[in-house]
Amino acid sequence: MDSEVFPIQGLPDEVLEHIFSFLPLSDRKSASLVCTKWENLAFSRRFLRKVVLEIQLEYPDPMLYQVPFLRRSKRRYVNVFAVIYRSNFCFKILMMILELFAADVESFHYLGHLDTKQLSTVLSRLSNLQQLTVGCNMDDTSPPLDSLKELQIESLDAPNVTQLGIRLSAPAEARNILPVMRRLAPQLKNVDLHSTGYFIPLGQLQFPKAEVLNIGGRLCETENIRALRTFFAGFKLLKEVRLDSSMQEIALDLITSECPSIELLEFNCPRFHPIPFHLLGRLKYLKTLRLGEVHDVPDISLECSPMVSVKTLSLELSDCEESSIERLRHLLPNVIAIDVALRDEWYTEKGLRHICQNFRGLQRLKISDRDSWLIRRINSLRVLQHLEHLEELTFMFIRTRIIEIPPNVHLKRFVMHYPEQLSNDDLLELARQYPNLRYLQLGPKRQVTSEGIEAFKSLLVNCAVHCDNPSSEWGL
Repeated sequence: MDSEVFPIQGLPDEVLEHIFSFLPLSDRKSASLVCTKWENLAFSRRFLRKVVLEIQLEYPDPMLYQVPFLRRSKRRYVNVFAVIYRSNFCFKILMMILELFAADVESFHYLGHLDTKQLSTVLSRLSNLQQLTVGCNMDDTSPPLDSLKELQIESLDAPNVTQLGIRLSAPAEARNILPVMRRLAPQLKNVDLHSTGYFIPLGQLQFPKAEVLNIGGRLCETENIRALRTFFAGFKLLKEVRLDSSMQEIALDLITSECPSIELLEFNCPRFHPIPFHLLGRLKYLKTLRLGEVHDVPDISLECSPMVSVKTLSLELSDCEESSIERLRHLLPNVIAIDVALRDEWYTEKGLRHICQNFRGLQRLKISDRDSWLIRRINSLRVLQHLEHLEELTFMFIRTRIIEIPPNVHLKRFVMHYPEQLSNDDLLELARQYPNLRYLQLGPKRQVTSEGIEAFKSLLVNCAVHCDNPSSEWGL
């Protein structure tokens, strides 16, 4: 058997495709050059789901020369990203390319300019389109649009589009995209709106089927409270809300009163403003709460009822006293997962100690540094003894030393991006203290050898070990 060559060409296509799934894109490209069969398998629809076809139409001539190659290709692209300069010639090339993959495209993201009529034409050709993302950040000096009646926007049929992302920086862009937004609004399930000003008249939009809403920029900073109330009252099934800008209390008041079934809420309070727990308490089904920067939780917050439904908490801590952490624990008594980002000069071990002493029922804990260039240090993990039920532990952009590490039979996942002075003996001690570990990830700053890792795996045979490449230190 040793002298025989394994007949890999005789393997079924499904087995070859599974083998290719373990290869990075660069190696799959090399494998695709072997023969036509391998080329088809290496770029099958399964793999192309994560590949984006980029169309650069700022300078259309080079792209025009690629059209014949795309015509001959058997690859069926699912995701298309286009950068579009304003000209009929660019739009013509775009349509030539899109028509090659019209039945396959599920995600279309464009940056630049398409007027309402052109965008309607694109949508009508992409019969299986599910996600549309519009990034209009190029100069827009277009003349006023024709009327809706002339553009026949009501006849636009894009039944599979359920995700819409909009990025606007000028009023003209909003006028351009608003008719399409109104037409698609009743069928959307995922809505992502970002605008540098109040360019989108929210009171004119209703998303009755939307379950996910992301709002960014200054969309909610309007003084038109009636428009905001109408907008949020239009959501009937909303479950997730992410607000990536500082949110005024009036906007949160409207969101929590009009959408009480929210399960995930992410927002930032204005700097040094208290967290409005009196409003958040309306959300009886809230499971995940993601706060921005937290400086203090005042005593008056204790007058609010505890939010017993919240299980997951994310926040940024900046010079926050232990008393504030205690109040946070009182208001969120059932949290089992915390993601903490440290800001400014807050002492890392102090923050870890406050968290561990107050949230003793944690099952997942992630500590990271908001200012990744600083790379703070944790000298001892003894404080983890308070977390007897911990199953997942992650340190990102923090130098971690294994000193007096407490045992934990529940820990299954441990990630240390900067394991400082971690030797082979330390690794064996880690295996003894965490006997049920199933995944260990070590960053580039490690001293363990391949022999040490093999010895570790001999003790924990079911544990997968991933070691980051030393060259990835600046790209974590």
